[in-house]
Amino acid sequence: MRRFLGKFSFLSAILLVAGFILFTYVISKPLRGAEKHGLVYGTIRPAAELRPDAPFVRYVALHKGKPSSSGVPEFAVDDVQTTDDGEFELTAEEGDGTLFYLLARIETARIERYCETISLPPMAYRDDGTWVEAATDAPLQPLRIAVDKGTRCD
Repeated sequence: MRRFLGKFSFLSAILLVAGFILFTYVISKPLRGAEKHGLVYGTIRPAAELRPDAPFVRYVALHKGKPSSSGVPEFAVDDVQTTDDGEFELTAEEGDGTLFYLLARIETARIERYCETISLPPMAYRDDGTWVEAATDAPLQPLRIAVDKGTRCD
């Protein structure tokens, strides 16, 4: 009898752990489905003329609407300060519209800021939570943004 109870308690512990793992997996599925899917991916890098002014702080912001000459809106839909590799992924909610643009900024070691504004094509939001180009129904290709000394944004 004692041998049976020893095996039974070990078996119940294994079942308890397996049940916990299964429970955790099942309740995490809705969370993974609710994750945002990126609207735009890419990299930002300084142009060759800026390289002597390293190190850099790289920043990319997604704004809704079209770029205007009156300046950049105060709040972005999504933004990120990238690491040294310059890679970014930005996204928006369905209610943010279908027209977007990017503001890419590089700040040099001399505290000078240079910007590029990139208009995105009209986008469409699918039921599965992904963004696609409205004209082609395909995801937006990754962007490679090179910021040069052409536009200061202090």
